[in-house]
This record gives sequence, C-alpha cells and structure tokens, in this order.
Amino acid sequence: MKQKMQWKLLWLFTIPLGFSTTNLVGADEITIMAEQAALVAEKSQSNAQQIEISTGNIPPSKEKTEDVTLNFIEQIGETGREIGQKEGLYASVMIAQATLESGSGQSQLSQFPYFNIFGIKGQYEGQGVSLPTQESDGMGQMYTTHATFCQYENYEASLKDYAKLMKNGLSYDPIFYQGTWKTETRDYTEATRFLSGRYATDPHYQEKLDNLIETYHLTKYDEAKNIGNEESDYILPTDDAIITSTYGKREQGFHRGIDLAVKQGTDIIAAKEGQVTRSEYHPSWGNYVTILHSDGLTTLYAHCKQNLVQPGQIVNQGETIALAGSTGHSTGPHVHFEINRSQNLEQNQLLDPLQVLK
Repeated sequence: MKQKMQWKLLWLFTIPLGFSTTNLVGADEITIMAEQAALVAEKSQSNAQQIEISTGNIPPSKEKTEDVTLNFIEQIGETGREIGQKEGLYASVMIAQATLESGSGQSQLSQFPYFNIFGIKGQYEGQGVSLPTQESDGMGQMYTTHATFCQYENYEASLKDYAKLMKNGLSYDPIFYQGTWKTETRDYTEATRFLSGRYATDPHYQEKLDNLIETYHLTKYDEAKNIGNEESDYILPTDDAIITSTYGKREQGFHRGIDLAVKQGTDIIAAKEGQVTRSEYHPSWGNYVTILHSDGLTTLYAHCKQNLVQPGQIVNQGETIALAGSTGHSTGPHVHFEINRSQNLEQNQLLDPLQVLK
C-alpha cells in the first residue's frame, strides 16, 4: 500500500521556490502543482560542437545549440506513449505537461534524486522530500513555507503516478480529471482546454500546452508504436543516383549518411511522408531540409541547390522538396542523406540509410 500524506482541502496557490506557477491545491491524497513558468516557453539550450557534414564527426552547426526541451521529450516520449496507450490518455498532453511543469527537466524537483516532473505533492511509496514553497493567502499576498513532494526512483514512476491521478481523480471526486480521457474527448485540444482552470489557474495554460504539442509534434506519441518493419516504407531520395560514399567510419572520421551523386538540379524527393522541420542553410550541409516522419525518425537532405519547402509543411512520399546541388562543404553535385532517431540530429541516434531504405 502506498503511504500518502493526508491533506486538508485548502484553497491556496502553491509554488516551489524558483518556480513561477499558479495552481489550485487541495486533495487528501495528493495535490498537483500546475503551470511552470515561461522557463519552457523560451527553449533553454546548451552549446553543441560543429559538424563536418562530409565526414560527419562534428554536430550540426557552430551557431546552433542543443535543445534541452527536445532532449527531455525524447527521454520520456516512448514511456509516455506506452502509458498513454495503456491508460487511454493523450501521451502528447502528458509529455507537454511534464515539460511545462519541470522546466524541461531542469527544475530541482525533477532531477535526481526526486524525479518529480509534475510537481505532485505528498508521498510516493513512503518517499517524499520537503522543499520550500511559496503560497498565496488568497488575497494576492505570497509567503514562504515548506511542503512535501513525492519522490520517485525515475521518470517512469513519475509518469505512471500522474496517469493514475488522471484516471482515479481525487479521493473526494474520482472523475475529477475525466475530461482528459480519450474516451471523453475528440482530440488533445479538448483535454488541454479541460485542464485549464482545473489543473492550473493560468488562463494561458491550454495555449502553452498546445504550443508545446504543436512545436514538438507530440501527437506522434498518441499513436501505438508500429512494431513491424516500418523501415521498408522508405525510398531513395533521388532517381538514378550513384552511391559514392556509405555510412560509417572512414579515413577522415565518421560519415553520418550516404552520398548520392546526381546532376545539378536533379529533383530531391521525400523518402517518406512527413512534416518538414528544417529548411535552411548550414556552412557544412549547405542548403538542407529535414523531415519528421510518423514513426519518429527524421530524414535529412543536404547540399541542395535550392530548397522548395518550408518548416511545418506536410509532404507526401516522392514529393519534390529540393533541387540537388553542391552548396556547403561539397566537392561536386550530390545529395547527402541521413536517417536519425533524434529530431536533434544527434550522432549516436543515426541509422545506416542502406539498412532502412526499401
């Protein structure tokens, strides 16, 4: 039996110090901390190394920085998908809330050894941590006190406890969060609208959650993961191409993808349907395009003469997205093609395109 802290029903607003949140409190099992600050609205980032695209041993760009929010989402995404499928909840909403509440996993409460990414109060299996918080007296005055927050062994436990709350509600109202269930809603926007004013008093709570879901394409986690051989769905991004360089180690370092020699101006096509996430210039890749696909993989097409698509655009498999060229660090017209498990294009998440292509 889980040991829970017993709470009196209080109409207070509580926030751990260092957070900028406003939330309804009150439950005799656990209470929820709602809206995290604009900490996430402005994506925090850290420096990344530059990548030499031809050899692939340097990250995407000197100027570009690693997206902390994206890394956090990738840490919890698949677990969120699994729990969402099992419990009939929108994983997209769950992941967006965790991101918002924890400041993309950067808050003290969300990190080791607490792993509390939703700000849930009380105890979890007898484990809790007392942290200073700020509370409102209901008349706009804030004061500092201490509160006990659930302590988890990992993110998975925090996600499961949150899902239990959504499904079981509060002790005095088991269907308190029924409006977040897939069976009671048509799409994730109805769930985020329901949470606004109930999970959080912030009038912009739905807007912030929806923005995270749209920006990071979180609806892909609402679908069951296809365990079949989805790789066979991918096709070569050009016709009549000659492979001049394969994926893997080579003399100068590590080549991140394959190079396809083609004539200047040859159509480059989408290897699979998806949504364009980048269409820009990079000093090594030159003009390049990336596409996020429904299975979570991202494809990259570099050294383009001209990009023909814009970020956010939905493209079909075989649709022309760019013209082949020799921009960036290139010795002749060709297409540099990559497939990556990470939207952040991390080298340790790369796949060999020849093992994926149809």
